[in-house]
Amino acid sequence: MKDKQSDKPSQDILHRKWRLGGDEHSITTTEFEWAIMRFYSAFERSCQQLASVAGNTNRSFQELVILHVVAMQHHPQTSTSLARQLNRDDIANVQYILRKLLNEGLLVKKKEPRGKTYTYDITKSGSVMVERYAEMRALLLLEKTKFIDNIDTKLHAVNDLLSLLTGIYDDTARISATYSPMTLDEQ
Repeated sequence: MKDKQSDKPSQDILHRKWRLGGDEHSITTTEFEWAIMRFYSAFERSCQQLASVAGNTNRSFQELVILHVVAMQHHPQTSTSLARQLNRDDIANVQYILRKLLNEGLLVKKKEPRGKTYTYDITKSGSVMVERYAEMRALLLLEKTKFIDNIDTKLHAVNDLLSLLTGIYDDTARISATYSPMTLDEQ
């Protein structure tokens, strides 16, 4: 099947030759996954650039994310709670980032009165940093997105879909971990 406007094969035909293609659902799922990867990269660049413009030039993306999640809470959080909220299973990396932010005076660590649990909370300087970031985000991002028709309704729908798909992808990862890795000889 050729594209009506040119002599090139239609995009649908080309997609069916993908290793991850083959039928409409696998093609659409692959395109969605690629869109998520491109969005994630653009989101990461945006966060780092907004932080830079707000005067916070030496923060990694992951440091920014954890700082912002701590800042949006109304009570101190444990490293496990933060990891759970971010759907991360690399607690050691989360704890490393928390130590970095703690050493830079952006977070404060508190021991719970009973037990061995430590919590993290935002400091005044951490709050100022997040507030500056929020101001730049409002000016440079939210001023543009608010002109998209029904943006809040669309964002709610996408959020619901992504939450559902997160569960499905997590389930896929959990189930696939029970399988032995295939070798090329077994295929």
